[in-house]
Amino acid sequence: MIMVTAAEQEAARRWLAKRGQRVERPTPVLTALIATRQAFNGRWFPRYIGYVLLVFVGGLGYTRLFGPGMTESYPVYFSYFALQLAARDSSHLRLRELRESVPSRKPAEPWWQVLGGWFLASVAVAFGGGIALAVTMYATTPSRTYAVSWLGLLALSALVSGWVLVSVLRRPLIADGAESLAVARALRVEAIYAASPLMAVLPLVMDPLLGNHQPAAFTPWLAGYVVLVLVLQVVGYVRHLRRSRTLPPGHYGTPLPDLDVPVDWSPPQEAR
Repeated sequence: MIMVTAAEQEAARRWLAKRGQRVERPTPVLTALIATRQAFNGRWFPRYIGYVLLVFVGGLGYTRLFGPGMTESYPVYFSYFALQLAARDSSHLRLRELRESVPSRKPAEPWWQVLGGWFLASVAVAFGGGIALAVTMYATTPSRTYAVSWLGLLALSALVSGWVLVSVLRRPLIADGAESLAVARALRVEAIYAASPLMAVLPLVMDPLLGNHQPAAFTPWLAGYVVLVLVLQVVGYVRHLRRSRTLPPGHYGTPLPDLDVPVDWSPPQEAR
């Protein structure tokens, strides 16, 4: 039996309305499916706290490993690791519960088609370009501690984001009809960007503002690197949104009342 809350119904109603399907009350299956987007609500919130404590300990260990001269952006990296892992965990568990009541099927689309060329390009630039910059920085400047510490954060970002991304691509599509299948595919597009490579590069903006340990000669290169990944991600996200902006016609819930029906507002006639 599928149990949903009033708050989840309202969130599902708004989500469907943004995609062209305005209903008064979404079906329980769609409500429960869309509710998997709410990663940190209710009983799943303690898992997020657990991941925060885990990455906090990991961050302290990371500072002891490198010491002075390392990148100042490591707290942002480790905070994002906690968000990614907790969101992936809670969504996975909620989907597993839903599969007990609703049929599921394996995704039919190839993984590269789901991701799209722009997303793959952003991944290549974020990690491939970042590794090239870090190695060049290590070989040509005295800022070796900074280069190695950033390279380690890139490697950790690739591991965490890769695990989340593979989980999203491999998880079955939960659907009992064409409508829920369309919603499941749209939700998968959203979930892909939880593993966005953009967060592997954005924290670098903090370094010039805090410790300024990066070599000055590489500042323009790092700025261009961040901007390029940002542009690729934005373009890819916009194209993904266009693919799932409008859901196909179907039964998504209780229809809204027909507001076009004329209403007689004249006062009632007195009985003779």
